Amino acid sequence: MIVSWVAPAFTGKLTRKHPIIFSHLLERVTELSIVLFGETIVGIAGYFTRQTFSVVSVLIFLIVASLFFAYIAVFDHLVDDKKAGETGNLLIYLHYPIIFGVSMVTVALRDITAPTVHHAFAMTFLYAGIGLMYLGLWLARYYQQARYQTHQTSYVVIAGLLVVAYGMTLVLVQPLATVVVTAFVSLAAAALLARQIDPAGH
Repeated sequence: MIVSWVAPAFTGKLTRKHPIIFSHLLERVTELSIVLFGETIVGIAGYFTRQTFSVVSVLIFLIVASLFFAYIAVFDHLVDDKKAGETGNLLIYLHYPIIFGVSMVTVALRDITAPTVHHAFAMTFLYAGIGLMYLGLWLARYYQQARYQTHQTSYVVIAGLLVVAYGMTLVLVQPLATVVVTAFVSLAAAALLARQIDPAGH
C-alpha cells in the first residue's frame, strides 16, 4: 500500500514524455471519492431509524451533502478536464487529504452524539477531517479553468469559518448545537465554492 502511495512521485519524467489523458484520471479519482461519500452515508444510517430519527439526523445529512456538493462543485465544474500535457501526479496526491478527510468525517459523525465519546476529541477529529478535505480542494486550484483562477479568496473565508465554527463547537457541548453550527458552516462553505460556477458554462 505504501509503495502505491509513493510510486507516482517517481514517475514524473516518464509521464512528462507520455502524458496521461487527464479527463480519464479525473474521472477515476472522482469515482473513488463518490464511493467514499457513499460510505459516509452508510456510516450515518444509524441516525435514520424509527427510534433515532430527529432534527439532528437531518442536520448530519446536510453536513455530508454539503461536503459532497463542495467536492462536485470543484471537480465537476471548476476543474478543467481538458488539460493536456499533465502527469496527473498532483491530482492523485491532492486526493489523499480528501480521502483521509472524508474518512475522518465518517467516523466522527457516526459517533458525534454518543455519550461515551469525548466531546473535544470528537469535534477536533470532525473539523480536522473537514479541513483536510478543503485542503485537497484548495490544492486543486492548479487545475481550475482560467476563468475561475481569480476567485481564490473563497478558501480564505472558508478557513476562517471553519476555525470559528470549531471554536464554537468546543464551547457548545450539546449535540444539537454543535451539529447546527457544523451544518451551517458546511452549507456556507459549499455555497462559496458553488457561487464561482458560471451557470452559462462559457
